[in-house]
Amino acid sequence: MKNSTARKLRQIPEGYLIVGVDPHKKRHAAVAMTGDALVHCKFKVVNSGQGYEELLERARAQMVALGCRGVIFAIETASHFWRNLAYFLEERGVPFRLINPFTLKRRREGRDLNRAKNDFRDAEVAAELLRTGEFSETRLPKGVYAELRAAYNAYRRLVKERARWLNLLQGLLDGLFPEFCQVFKDPAGKTALAVLSLCPVPGAIARMTEEQFVGAIKDGYQRPRLKLTKLRALHHVAQTSIGVRSGTQSVAVELSLLVERLRLNAKQVEKVEELLIGLVEAIEDSHYLLSVRGLSYITVAGLLAELGPMRSYQNAKQLIKMAGTNPTETESAGKRGSHTPMSKKGRPGLRWCIWTAAISLLRHNPDFRSWAKKRRERPTHAHPLKAREVIGAVGNRLLRLAYGLVRKQTMYRMPGLATAVA
Repeated sequence: MKNSTARKLRQIPEGYLIVGVDPHKKRHAAVAMTGDALVHCKFKVVNSGQGYEELLERARAQMVALGCRGVIFAIETASHFWRNLAYFLEERGVPFRLINPFTLKRRREGRDLNRAKNDFRDAEVAAELLRTGEFSETRLPKGVYAELRAAYNAYRRLVKERARWLNLLQGLLDGLFPEFCQVFKDPAGKTALAVLSLCPVPGAIARMTEEQFVGAIKDGYQRPRLKLTKLRALHHVAQTSIGVRSGTQSVAVELSLLVERLRLNAKQVEKVEELLIGLVEAIEDSHYLLSVRGLSYITVAGLLAELGPMRSYQNAKQLIKMAGTNPTETESAGKRGSHTPMSKKGRPGLRWCIWTAAISLLRHNPDFRSWAKKRRERPTHAHPLKAREVIGAVGNRLLRLAYGLVRKQTMYRMPGLATAVA
């Protein structure tokens, strides 16, 4: 019978000293504990190379004094400061495990009814969680996977930043020029940005003739392929615009600043996408994933960045659990819930990547589309899936497929076809 807690406990050698660490920006708190749950010392070290050396020296000195066979660290991952210490210990060959901050918080609150909290208390609870086998089995990304993780995180931040600027842009246009988005469905298009940077006020557009307005945009933008039909339609709706006429000059200045940010963001996204494509090409396993119709380089980059080497996983269920897309059951007093929602206990970045990939697969991959249709249209007694549930199920099927392709080192083949689909 499989038992994950027993398997984790076997990773902690008997007679080892456990050092719990609560990392912070300036100073890390550390607590040394033996296997019998006795705390022997507490101290703090500076978040620097010298401080890390001091941490190892004090841990080893305590290990010798207590007659322990070795030392293992338990590091809380509530902030990003744990990464420096983790890589330092990895380079020195010192064993460590990571402690989930949510698990640590619940354990601390369960033990201390007065909700007492301090750095040493967190470090002590981290050591206790390691002693009882409640830690995360995490492998630090290295080489091309580390580069891919950093590049994909930058890509996601740029995408979120673009969404934030677009929301602000549309909010300003709702007051200044509500009809603008009726003409330009995408206010971040080239022609739309050209208008917003040069002449976003409907009153100024209405005072010009149609030829003068189109000519002004052409002269100011100085690039071909402007959508002249939309420019003429915009000039027409500007004649009867209900936009607010007070404060238009200040709003126009802010719009021009937003246009500059969106253009800069587009260049940055393009640069990061080129980097991601190059990194994906450098990974051998990526070619198996790219053979699936509907998966792009960016999607594959997100999967590999969040999951790391797929060969390091024992089965596809671990991928699904890592994403937090595994269905969860609720049962109490013999009654079960009718729905099994996602656990959402995994990585949100991976879940976002899988969700967008599932939508693309439903659009472009006939195999996934027919598979999803069967789940959506099956009889009532078989619990047909709703639209959002289908997307989650497609995401889980994608993870199982990706794991199988990489493990078997084979390309994806559409059902009924003899050739691989690239």
